[in-house]
Amino acid sequence: MLSPDARIVLTDFDGTFADYSVIPDAHVEAVRAARENGHVVLLCTGRSLAIIPAEAAALFDGVVSSAGARVDLDGETLVDEVYPEELGRRTVSLLLEHGVQFALEAADALYAPASAIALMRKRLAPADGSSRNADSILSAMRESEDLTRVPFAKISIWASPVPVEELAAALGPEVRALPNSVATGDAFMGELQLTAIDKADGLRLVAEHLGADLSRTIAVGDGMNDVGMLAIAGTGVAVEGGPAELMEHADLVIPPPSGDGFAVALDRLGLI
Repeated sequence: MLSPDARIVLTDFDGTFADYSVIPDAHVEAVRAARENGHVVLLCTGRSLAIIPAEAAALFDGVVSSAGARVDLDGETLVDEVYPEELGRRTVSLLLEHGVQFALEAADALYAPASAIALMRKRLAPADGSSRNADSILSAMRESEDLTRVPFAKISIWASPVPVEELAAALGPEVRALPNSVATGDAFMGELQLTAIDKADGLRLVAEHLGADLSRTIAVGDGMNDVGMLAIAGTGVAVEGGPAELMEHADLVIPPPSGDGFAVALDRLGLI
């Protein structure tokens, strides 16, 4: 049970807590200090567990991964949602028919066609001597003999002959399109996520599990998949330059990781 003054903090990873998997020292120290002061701090990311650097996950009390589909807190898995079987088979079949380069994001690995793995290796090859996201992503890639049978939480689209929004529309209201959480690109890149699942669900579940009212929660993010959790959190913190939909729910605006924004937030909110 939380102490009366304790807060629950959920932070996005890419673009909020880290910049291309590089975590500022000030952010590491901020998490440690907040936890030492009795607060609960979780990572809340669109990434699946398979591509979250172990050293990053170890900093936190728990992880909300796959944009809210899975929640792990203090060594216990509270929820682990995946695409319904029929919808999953239909989705994978549609992507294969269109020649889409994609990865099925599961907790243990990223499952993809051989052509998609080759594309990712080429696209993520470091141009400046830095591995950036390449190590965590490429080491998690796996081929499967039958991708239609793989359980997964969401899908990363790395190249598509049609906009990702059109793919989502073809699948129906159960699926929505979002920007990719670990790469930037145009309408022909992105993610396909279950409409019924959101980071907000992870935040709500963590608060309920800890017996805390949502007013005691703090959500920190920079992108469209953070809008839901900022909207319901007691305090919403947005990284400057974020989309207008996110900024509508920001009680505090902070610099990006290059400006130690997460540490700035915890300091201004009195947690460290």
